[in-house]
Amino acid sequence: MKIDSYDNVLRWSYKLAKDWVQENLVPKGVNSSRKFDTYKRSGEYLPKNFPRKPDEYFKKKEVWKGWPDFLGKPAEFSDKFYLKYNEASSLCQKMGIKNSIEYRTWTNRPANLPARPDQFYKSVWSGWQNFLGKNYDIPDRKVVSKLKPADVRIIKHQLDLGVPGAVLARTFGVSEMQISRIKNGENWSKV
Repeated sequence: MKIDSYDNVLRWSYKLAKDWVQENLVPKGVNSSRKFDTYKRSGEYLPKNFPRKPDEYFKKKEVWKGWPDFLGKPAEFSDKFYLKYNEASSLCQKMGIKNSIEYRTWTNRPANLPARPDQFYKSVWSGWQNFLGKNYDIPDRKVVSKLKPADVRIIKHQLDLGVPGAVLARTFGVSEMQISRIKNGENWSKV
């Protein structure tokens, strides 16, 4: 069926919506429910009356067959396509992947490795450390504080003068809990 303008379609059938998505979105890399949601939120083109939540829309009509079917993947795709847990773990170790951040940002990750192994292998998952083995390395995380030592000195001085913690929290853009912890010496005790 050839349609001149999809914006004129008032009621989408499951087949028509599925065909449109596979023809227009899948080639652009929209191949999962998460990517569909990201595409939709980014303001990219969707026909005027296209269901914004196709899973909910077609479940109500009792014709929804799941995202794999909607996006053109056979239902058994994930089970047969992805490597078994031990094979995936061995491949990651061989490639020298050190942590979850490296795995998720791995640009040349083989297609037969799931994007979220912790979810896909959840029945046997026992943590990234076991999955990545001896290569595992805790990623460096920068601690960024909203407050500087000079701010904390001012806060402590203001607290001594009786200024309410709620006022200080609003002024410095932190929570009242943070102010309370500063007051009690739990945080920033050395300043």
